[in-house]
Amino acid sequence: MRRFLLVTSSRAFEERPYVHGKALVAALLISNGIRKDAEFVAYFVDMGLALRVLGSAIKALFPDEESSTGLLRKGLRGARHPGVKLIRGVKLEELARRPLIDGGRGVCKPPEDFTYIAYLEPTRLEADCGAGLNDMEPHHQFAVINIEADRELRRRRAL
Repeated sequence: MRRFLLVTSSRAFEERPYVHGKALVAALLISNGIRKDAEFVAYFVDMGLALRVLGSAIKALFPDEESSTGLLRKGLRGARHPGVKLIRGVKLEELARRPLIDGGRGVCKPPEDFTYIAYLEPTRLEADCGAGLNDMEPHHQFAVINIEADRELRRRRAL
């Protein structure tokens, strides 16, 4: 399972909601549908809560920023939507399954199961390896890691 973890805050969501919507789309959509082997988690450091979107269960996720951001807003209000879950009272460390990859220095290849973490807030976890993508917006980081993970998976299957 691929987990894409976005560390954010309510302030960052208010100021840049479409970055969050784009990150959701980059984590879960593929050209011909929704990635069933992936999930997106937005962790709000100032509220101690997370919004999890499961690729295997989400319904009506579209690539446009307006609807993906709307889905996140709806989830944050606690409204029910298939595949979306609001998790209260959770710590960031509880959401980061190992191996943990971030945008720091390095050129690691993602294994089949991993957590990729991108930051809109300065809170940091110690990553197992870096992908060298910190200068990109989170949605670009998620897209690149999905591409790399797809390539690595194809390479392993070809062996």
